[in-house]
Amino acid sequence: MDGIAAGAPYHSNEATGPLPRAPRVPMNKKLKMICALIDNLNLTPKSFIIAFLEQDDDSMAFKRRLWATDQGWDSTEALLLAIKHLCCSHVAGRALWEEFILSQAIEIVSAQRPVSGMAPQGSYHTSATLSDAFFTKEERDHRNTALINRMPFLYRLLCSKLQGNMPGEHVGSVAPQDPVQDDSDDKHDSDPSEELVDYDGSVLKTSKDPATRRAIRVQTLSNALLFLAGGVTERVSGYLNYIGISSSRRTAHAALKSLGAEAQAKIEALYCMDKSPLVAPMLCYDNLDFQEKIHMKSLGHSSKMFHGTWGYVHTIPPILLSRLDPSELTVEALNTALHLGKELKIRPDMFAPTPDSTIHFEKTLKSQITQVILKYFATPTDKRVELQKSPPEVNPITSEDPNITMLKLMLASDNSALGVGEVFTGVIQQSGLKAADFHSRLQIVEGDLGSCNIFDSLRKQRTPALGDHNSLDNILPIPGAAHTLWNLAQAIYLGHWGNEKLARDTGAWRTLHALGIPTEKPVTKKDFNLMLSHVEKIHEATLLYFVL
Repeated sequence: MDGIAAGAPYHSNEATGPLPRAPRVPMNKKLKMICALIDNLNLTPKSFIIAFLEQDDDSMAFKRRLWATDQGWDSTEALLLAIKHLCCSHVAGRALWEEFILSQAIEIVSAQRPVSGMAPQGSYHTSATLSDAFFTKEERDHRNTALINRMPFLYRLLCSKLQGNMPGEHVGSVAPQDPVQDDSDDKHDSDPSEELVDYDGSVLKTSKDPATRRAIRVQTLSNALLFLAGGVTERVSGYLNYIGISSSRRTAHAALKSLGAEAQAKIEALYCMDKSPLVAPMLCYDNLDFQEKIHMKSLGHSSKMFHGTWGYVHTIPPILLSRLDPSELTVEALNTALHLGKELKIRPDMFAPTPDSTIHFEKTLKSQITQVILKYFATPTDKRVELQKSPPEVNPITSEDPNITMLKLMLASDNSALGVGEVFTGVIQQSGLKAADFHSRLQIVEGDLGSCNIFDSLRKQRTPALGDHNSLDNILPIPGAAHTLWNLAQAIYLGHWGNEKLARDTGAWRTLHALGIPTEKPVTKKDFNLMLSHVEKIHEATLLYFVL
């Protein structure tokens, strides 16, 4: 005690030990105390967190110094995942969270881009500076690597999406057997390169695992069908199959066979007698001539011309069918109407305009003039006044998507009576009905004027005949809507065309020439869209000339 200075405090061994720990407080109580303190300071939990993260004070910066580093990223990630879990706990929040993540991804992808400028410093190559080194493997790998390094986010996002179907994620899954053999997509089953699942930036190959290939086969099979229908050659199709974009040609043909079986069943269901015992679905058909051209001709291999017929079945909407009188949809009613039609006397007053049609025509012209004026050289001064730019309606009907089912292509031409008979034989075979059942209902057939005349010739050749399946009295051929519109439009177009060989002629050809559309002869009705476009331009130019 003598060595201790006077007045100095005395510390025992117990006093130099560890300080006692604070009593344990439940997390719920801690949160309530902190939230109460935040409320007393006129803050909210969100405003407190934002202020804590954005405050430039040294003490605050010191407390969050490890948030964006490797040492503290685990807890930062846990915080972000907790916010995600809170937002995705209900449907509306999940949609808002996904929209936020999408905006952030777009911002990152937009910020990452290849190096601008001319090669080799940049990524831009021109045809004038192209060299042989551009096609070497080293140069291609260099371009791919540079693109990956400059846009890592997009590259990793795409690879993760593609690798999401890798075999490792489907271990233990059992897929059903595919009726189309899997080896149809690959000719060399033992090629080890087909097992590659890495992406080098130049070639994408699918895995040989059956479950994986079935999972990604939807898009490749769809592409194969589109390429086959689009006329892609077999060599190009083989290359597209090699790089994994489409299935093989053999698989495409097998898929067409399956689709054909489904279409056949659908046609038979449409022609079922129980669905519509009075009137059958409307049949529309037209001729189709196509040539199989052989470039390298040899003995037994030459170009061939096929004369076929395509068509479709148009089902009458149930709403419209319910409004019709069943007694007027029988074969007897059809024959009675045709017999009365032969005795009908055609008078000029049937084609004369009526007061109602005259008023409608006047409104139509005024609406067309208004439309031309507003389209080319004037604007309305008062937009509150509604101007009539569309002609008045005439018997409006409900707009519905037509229920159309395509028929199988038939190698039978409708250009002769014999060909029309073969066409109907093919339709009966596709319907799955017997000839007597097929001809027991009213059948409306739509086609061009030539097809209707040839069918009438076939019916006259079978007279006299017993039964509708021999006399064809149950069939009513009428010109289709498209063919009728074509013929009317062409008649109007040719009637106003004039003579382009006479300099003083002021026909429609001169109007087209003045509009900068020189044409040596009228457009045929085969180019229907161009013909209607010329008619519309001539009409608008005529109205504009009279207005000015």
